[in-house]
Amino acid sequence: MQHQLKMIPMTTTDFERFVETSSTDYAEQCRLTGLPSLITSQPQARANLQALLPLGVATPGHYLMLLQEEESGASVGEIWFGEVTEDGDTSAFLYDLTIDAAHRRRGFASAALDLLMEEVRLRGLNSLSLNVFAHNEAAQALYRKAGFVASEITMVRTLSLD
Repeated sequence: MQHQLKMIPMTTTDFERFVETSSTDYAEQCRLTGLPSLITSQPQARANLQALLPLGVATPGHYLMLLQEEESGASVGEIWFGEVTEDGDTSAFLYDLTIDAAHRRRGFASAALDLLMEEVRLRGLNSLSLNVFAHNEAAQALYRKAGFVASEITMVRTLSLD
């Protein structure tokens, strides 16, 4: 079933909740990598988030949105994307896509990606990129299904100092 979603800008209150939940989740994802170099505490993750978004929802070039089901108006998650410029070329970057636990595995993430790709096209941008943790196989499958391909892969091997 294809869900019809709409994006609604976050309020300052929504953003405060987003900072808390997103930084907690990011710290947990870093822990799950199992690599000491990637482990980030929740306060560090919050500080990194606030450095990227110094003006919160008013940070230029960043779009922090709630995802709502068109028909019912029910909130199903949130999405944060931004415009990034490299070598004079501006593209879109997906920083975070979260579907609330009660709505997962029901097609909302795919619908959110479809909505985001249309929004990116309307902004005149011709590419959308993202990062995904290697251990998050479900997210990787979602992105592959949506047509994303790996553009680079970072590999790490932990060495024993014995």
